[in-house]
Amino acid sequence: MECGIFHTPYMRPGRKDKETFDYSLLLASAADKFGYRDFMVGEHGMQAWENIPNPELLIVAAAQITERMRFAPMAHIVPLHNPSTLAVQVGYTSQLLEDRYFLGVGTGSWENEAVLRGQPGDLSEAHPRLMEGLEVMDKVWRQEPFDFEGKYYKASRLDAQIDPGSVASHGSFKTREGEEYHLTADHSPHGGADGLEIAVTGLSKNSPSHRLAGERGWTPISFYGGSELLRSQWKTYSEACQSVGATAQGSKFKIARDVFVARTDEEAKEKAKNGAIGYAWKKYLMPVYQKYRILQGFIDDADHKIDIDDVDLDYLADNVWLCGSPETVIAKIEKTFDLAGFRYGQIAVNTHDALDDPAPWVESLRLFATEVIPHIPVEGTHETVAVS
Repeated sequence: MECGIFHTPYMRPGRKDKETFDYSLLLASAADKFGYRDFMVGEHGMQAWENIPNPELLIVAAAQITERMRFAPMAHIVPLHNPSTLAVQVGYTSQLLEDRYFLGVGTGSWENEAVLRGQPGDLSEAHPRLMEGLEVMDKVWRQEPFDFEGKYYKASRLDAQIDPGSVASHGSFKTREGEEYHLTADHSPHGGADGLEIAVTGLSKNSPSHRLAGERGWTPISFYGGSELLRSQWKTYSEACQSVGATAQGSKFKIARDVFVARTDEEAKEKAKNGAIGYAWKKYLMPVYQKYRILQGFIDDADHKIDIDDVDLDYLADNVWLCGSPETVIAKIEKTFDLAGFRYGQIAVNTHDALDDPAPWVESLRLFATEVIPHIPVEGTHETVAVS
């Protein structure tokens, strides 16, 4: 099996951007040494708890202090961007990182982000903007002339016989030998448009994102909400793969989870409840997961059933988080395989704000990578190997 990092991140409101940035680099450096495969960075411009608006800035900085780990924006909210600008930005970053970059795309789920850009708060334009934006991005990456006008976006690429200094007139011209002022930069992704790995995240049953992943050969990522939800997402993805003559591979599926590992169950539970994970759940995640009944999927899987409004930190540590000793966490993961009906390839650890005392959190990341993941076989995944 593989382990990754899903760096939303859940930072306490009031943290300075530089504090978040520096803490992010600390986590990236540690994760790379421990053998984490991927470090995926969220994109959020309006949320105090999820406060990285430009993933590429962090990705490029982190790439300079790491050696093996791959990076991705997870995800670029395509409807909030000019797709041509985003295509150039993504292509440039991909060329800087070469094989250590892949792209996450999404529609977004925050109405305040859409309204800020003059789009409907009900997100009714989000999916069609995503699809149209991706079409423009692909055209930009192809490095060929095009003229596109859709419902939301308009973009063109001039051919080599158009004077780039006379765009208003689109004047044709001839170059003389030795002249190069007409040349344009190639900011297509490393390996070309068809060589860029693309990933999408999904939270709902019958997720349209996972259907898209199956149809296009993209990487599916799930925010885990219990086995029934995961089974539905796997079914959607598998059927989409079959519709294009492909075979679904569990090893491609990544699952984002809250994880805390210590030497004993008691130590792990105490540090998780009273540390970064417990604080974020109490202040931010618990109300959201209760309001939208996401917790119900975990309750349905648990041996001990309670009312969703009665869930507390103890219940979360026992039944929602991958919390405990290495042996306990291994058993919890194996249980999810049994309930879901397939073995997924990667667990991406949700990051939390342990800035004031990072040592226990970093140690948890180490134990997860070195004493949990190597003991969970999943065919088709990369080996997790720490370095000294």
